[in-house]
Amino acid sequence: MRIKNLVLAMMLLLSAVAVTGCGAIIAGTAAATGTYVYVDGQAKADYRASLGRTYDASLAACRSLGMNITGQEIDGDSASISADYRGDTIWIRLSLEGDNFTQVSVRVGLLGDKVQSRRIHDSIAANL
Repeated sequence: MRIKNLVLAMMLLLSAVAVTGCGAIIAGTAAATGTYVYVDGQAKADYRASLGRTYDASLAACRSLGMNITGQEIDGDSASISADYRGDTIWIRLSLEGDNFTQVSVRVGLLGDKVQSRRIHDSIAANL
């Protein structure tokens, strides 16, 4: 009986953790999907917004973080922004993946910087 209660308590605890985690992801879907993928020095995130709106938010994010924008281009279903920040070059690539769904890739410096890339994504989401 005691083991059965312990197992039940563990299952309830795990369920509560799982539901809480899903709630955080669902709450983050207003602008971004709530997840970042960091591969080969690039942080990628998907945003539920048009390419133009996400591009404008990306430019605003660069400005609000004090970056010197050195290049910007938007063309059809893709866009790019380059900037200088504290001696590093920042590359932001945007790709329209569907109606109101844009993927943004951020690379900081040649080798990448996960913390700074996440900071940029957070600022993009805040500007959407």
